[in-house]
Amino acid sequence: MSRLRIVVADDEPIAAASLAAELQRLDCEVVAICANGESAIARCASLLPDACFTDVAMPERDGLAVARALREAAPGVRVVFVSAHPHFAIEAYGADVVDFVLKPIRRARLADAVDRLRRALSAADHDDRILVTEHGSVHVLAIREIEWVQADGYNLWLHTAKRAWLIRERMHRMEARLQSVGFLRVHRSALVRLSAIQSIEQAEHTEPTLVLRSGAKVKAARDRLNDIRNAL
Repeated sequence: MSRLRIVVADDEPIAAASLAAELQRLDCEVVAICANGESAIARCASLLPDACFTDVAMPERDGLAVARALREAAPGVRVVFVSAHPHFAIEAYGADVVDFVLKPIRRARLADAVDRLRRALSAADHDDRILVTEHGSVHVLAIREIEWVQADGYNLWLHTAKRAWLIRERMHRMEARLQSVGFLRVHRSALVRLSAIQSIEQAEHTEPTLVLRSGAKVKAARDRLNDIRNAL
């Protein structure tokens, strides 16, 4: 697995900087340091890191509020709580976080939390379902239903034969998850299930078009055409 991308949230600047430094020693990339929960939620929604390491007791929106908000704003972002107050541990696990690390942080304990995070992310990559949030409700989408994936900024559209679902995720992460189950990147903004391709259309001097069994048409990059044909 590549380096983990982490957002750190703590209202104490020294504690935040210390945690960030320790995470970097554990081969993590700290992409943002936030002084409050509101900022952490916004940065996670825009940067889509692998995880947010957040203090629990913060003014205004605390770590528990961050975990709840990320379920809808960035559901792929895992949460690790860091706190000097052990009584928050029960609430932490009720919030479905990956781990609870007690301050003062010991390097070995933080390493255990990072290992647990890596295992959680690896397990998610091999899951055959994707959770999709729409209008406050959570839907379970089976990967076998997805025909193709379309990038739309920091979002992805998951296209099935019946409809499309919008999720907050990066294309490279979805590609890493789906390539082992028969998907191929056919364009910088498109990932297609090979078994869903019915035919390939291409007029002279134009990008090829993949015609899917549902009737959907997906543009492919010309420099990907040989790879597509070889994979079929």
